[in-house]
Amino acid sequence: MTTRQEANQALNEACVEFKNDPYAFTLFMYPWGKGALADWDGPDWWHKEVFQTIKEYLEGPETMPLCIAIASGHGAAKTVLAAWLMHWYMSTRLQPQVVCTANTETQLNTKTWRELAKWHKLALNHDCFDWTATSYYLKAHPETWKANAIPWSENNTEAFAGTHEESVLVIFDEASKISDKIWEVSDGVFTTKKNIWIVEGNGTRNVGRFYDCFHKHKARWKTWNIDSRICKAANKDYLEKLVEQYGGEESDQSRVRVRGLFPKTATRQLISTEAVEKAMGYEAEGFEYMPKVMGCDIARFGENSSTICLRQGRKVFDIEVLPKQDLMTTAHCIAESMKKHRPIQTFVDGSGIGAGVVDKLRQLNFTVVDVNFGNSSINPRFLNKRAESWWEMKEFIEGLCELPKDSKLKDELTCLEYDYTDKGRIRLDRKSDIMEQYGFSPDRADALALTFAYPIADFSDKGMELEPKCYED
Repeated sequence: MTTRQEANQALNEACVEFKNDPYAFTLFMYPWGKGALADWDGPDWWHKEVFQTIKEYLEGPETMPLCIAIASGHGAAKTVLAAWLMHWYMSTRLQPQVVCTANTETQLNTKTWRELAKWHKLALNHDCFDWTATSYYLKAHPETWKANAIPWSENNTEAFAGTHEESVLVIFDEASKISDKIWEVSDGVFTTKKNIWIVEGNGTRNVGRFYDCFHKHKARWKTWNIDSRICKAANKDYLEKLVEQYGGEESDQSRVRVRGLFPKTATRQLISTEAVEKAMGYEAEGFEYMPKVMGCDIARFGENSSTICLRQGRKVFDIEVLPKQDLMTTAHCIAESMKKHRPIQTFVDGSGIGAGVVDKLRQLNFTVVDVNFGNSSINPRFLNKRAESWWEMKEFIEGLCELPKDSKLKDELTCLEYDYTDKGRIRLDRKSDIMEQYGFSPDRADALALTFAYPIADFSDKGMELEPKCYED
């Protein structure tokens, strides 16, 4: 037997030995303390607890599926745990079936699945597997020994429908905002012995199936609430500043983003995923006779992007995402788009750096409306102009319109939640909170929302003019 054959045999034997012990597998499989893991000495305390729970379940007499729910603040290394468990399961089972999804397609592709790629490259047995953008499989059995990254959809739940085989692992990352319909369909997976369901995330909502894991359905689930400040990987100084920023430990933001608890105030998804999916499959008619309206969300560099949205009646055209460029170039791009499409009105995000774009467009003799989402709303139901505009957009979408088939737009439209101020006014998640939680800014959605900032005149063949709405306090 050659040295290489001996090494492969040792790996195979280790995988057999660690079939029921994900902690021992994780310690064995990665080069702790070396190279990219120079600052890592192994899993954190709560990882070990989860691993031990899995081991006791697999070695015990229990036949019901193991259901684990983990709520934590930011930086606790939840996604790392998901990557370790997928790699362990794929390495220690015969023809396993692994399904992984997340709250948004962006989260799934850029965070959860990317984390698996990182640990795959570090693993001793990485030559045995291939990682792609949507799957992870054993090279010798690519069709039957496989893990799949599957974006969820309320209109396409078949991917989560019940397989009645053994060796099934299902992982929901950022599970709080995964539709209850997907949870219900996934329930059918766990009809055979010794299957495992892991759900994890920030406890952003105090309703829904993720919340129920810790409350109404707690008897079925093994649960952890992890305060990120006692986790090795977390930036503790940053977390303490968050607590101070949000007004103390009992604020809902601190509970969710730091302490791994659920908010006390009820929150709701502003625009339902079902409504957005329906709109992306709808074809509007008669829009050609309606006025065009343009919305422009302004960014400079960094993570955000400047975007241009054109809406005509019930049809929303493909949203243009501008490259990273200076504000004057952005102003000229908007000017060219206005010349091309000739909208009856153009609303431009004039807050912050957007003011420079507004000024340049007016200098070029283009008529634009300066919109500051932080200003007061016309309707006193809303905290500010942003909440009012997004609510108008919500009613537009739910009333059935045609949206472009854009997965990023879908993620942006469906990620926001709303609650109420002490005075009963509707407020939305802040844009910075969305960036922090999901890793993207809702720039496309904001551009569409800008088209609802103020009423416009309707010069269609009906000959009607829409007067500005008036509200009484």
